[in-house]
Amino acid sequence: MNQTIKLAVVDDHHLFRKGLIALLKDFPEFEVIIEAENGEELLEQLKNKRVDVILLDLQMPVMDGIEATERLQNKYEGTKIIIITMHNEEGFINHLISKGANGFLLKNQDIEIVVDAINGVVENDFYFNDRISRALVKGLLSSNKIRPNFKEVNLSEREIEIIRLISKELTNKEIAEKLFVSVRTIDGHKERILQKTKAKNVIGIIMYAVKHNLLS
Repeated sequence: MNQTIKLAVVDDHHLFRKGLIALLKDFPEFEVIIEAENGEELLEQLKNKRVDVILLDLQMPVMDGIEATERLQNKYEGTKIIIITMHNEEGFINHLISKGANGFLLKNQDIEIVVDAINGVVENDFYFNDRISRALVKGLLSSNKIRPNFKEVNLSEREIEIIRLISKELTNKEIAEKLFVSVRTIDGHKERILQKTKAKNVIGIIMYAVKHNLLS
């Protein structure tokens, strides 16, 4: 990316926070301009500084990541939130997505995954690993907390079939084998589905499918 991505790193564990910041300095496309120990410190600093992405710990004293995410909701347009946590509970994930979180990372991830997540939320609005994608799909199917603004479009029967297979977490290769076509054909269908629905990624496709009852 040509423009520097401005970051906030928020975590009450000094060594983890400083270590993450040190690792991020190896990537010239990033600049950490806010460092905070809790959500309250973050909100105070955001009064004078704007960031593109917030790396936000879930469990902190004074104000934790859940309350901070709720406070940030709709207040800083364009700012993305990546929750960093030791937990993978579906309840946390679905609640925080409904409150505006754009991605999730476990604390034991390699720095390359953190970099992918930051770029992912900037470019595509969302970053989810496979485990969290499953939780997201499950949550979308069981609640109406997320109401994506996807207008209904005309999809072919084959495109709907592919969307249903995507929702079952099949890879392009697995979908191609199941439908007796090439992976390239599936790539083409997927690209057309993205264009038609105006979704930005697979998560967006699933959100569209849930809103328009395509997965039932």
